[in-house]
Amino acid sequence: MELSTYLIYLSISIIASISVGPSVVLAAANGINFGLKKALSGVLGHVCAILILATISASGLGSLIIASKTTFLLIKYLGILYLLYISYAIWQNKGTWSLLNEPRDMPSGLSLYRKSLILGLSNPKALVFFTALFPQFIQAEQPLLPQFFILTTTSLTNAFIFTFAYALAGYNFKNKLQPMLNSGLLSKVTASLFLCFATVLAVTK
Repeated sequence: MELSTYLIYLSISIIASISVGPSVVLAAANGINFGLKKALSGVLGHVCAILILATISASGLGSLIIASKTTFLLIKYLGILYLLYISYAIWQNKGTWSLLNEPRDMPSGLSLYRKSLILGLSNPKALVFFTALFPQFIQAEQPLLPQFFILTTTSLTNAFIFTFAYALAGYNFKNKLQPMLNSGLLSKVTASLFLCFATVLAVTK
């Protein structure tokens, strides 16, 4: 793979990782709620979701899923329902989704990992992203595995760095957000963001 080609992919991957989406908002919320160590578990869940989706895309299954309207819509609407559930749970300050000064329930790292993993896997847009992007940068005349390794490692690294950066920002700005936490306003704002993500996913073809 030529350096210029790789740099183009790197730029696209960075932009995709920085952009605000459900996973990074959840990472920021985990940083606010549970601290960096716990939030890291959620970040790893998101990274694993990226790895699974990239592998599915590279194996050709992604194309088959996208080609099957029924399968694609099933994944899409399950994702929408999950986003709506998160929105409702945060709005109601329900259990480990609570955005409070002192959360009533402290979840395990495995729980946060699982939530982020499910959230990442339930977004078919990520599957479309990798399925559409990989063929543009993989050269068929060269060994495929090393190219897949380079592209996937780049995406995983960016996903980890920037998702953790959101968690770190949430953790560091918690004190400044304290009035919003105490009033419940931050919960309403975060819940509204997830509602917006669900709406966008629902209207996107």
